[in-house]
Amino acid sequence: MRSRLLVLALVLLLPACSWMSGDEEPAPQHPRPQPGYVDLADPAAVRSALLAQHSAWRGVPYRMGGSDRRGLDCSAFAQLTYRQRFGIAIPRETSSQRESGRALPAAEAVPGDLLFFKTGLRDRHVGIYVGARQFLHVSTRAGVMISSLAEDYWARRLVTAVRIGPL
Repeated sequence: MRSRLLVLALVLLLPACSWMSGDEEPAPQHPRPQPGYVDLADPAAVRSALLAQHSAWRGVPYRMGGSDRRGLDCSAFAQLTYRQRFGIAIPRETSSQRESGRALPAAEAVPGDLLFFKTGLRDRHVGIYVGARQFLHVSTRAGVMISSLAEDYWARRLVTAVRIGPL
């Protein structure tokens, strides 16, 4: 009898805890500005914040799976930048980052939009648009840097832009 009550109690409690999956929660698609962080709706402030992030992280090397000053990959840097500069949590992986906002033509990108590139058969790369046809990212050859969309390499591989902030 006691074991039946225990099983019944567990069955009744399980649905209440089912939301605790341990998976990363999806980032809000249109976050409100957080106090103390730059508002993504202000392109000039976003550009300044991204240039400051570049200055703070310039040259930190690329390291697959890394997420600190010893080395980091492109998606970790995008995630870290959004958290540090805009107070917004975005997913860790490039494919999830791509789905965490509204896709738009790259020609419509504004500072703060994520840019996605196809760099190989299955490889994906993400950077953050700074404005003036430039983006902030982590290069496998030079680490954290700003590159130009006018460079043929990047221009041919640019797939889409994604807006994380307000519409």
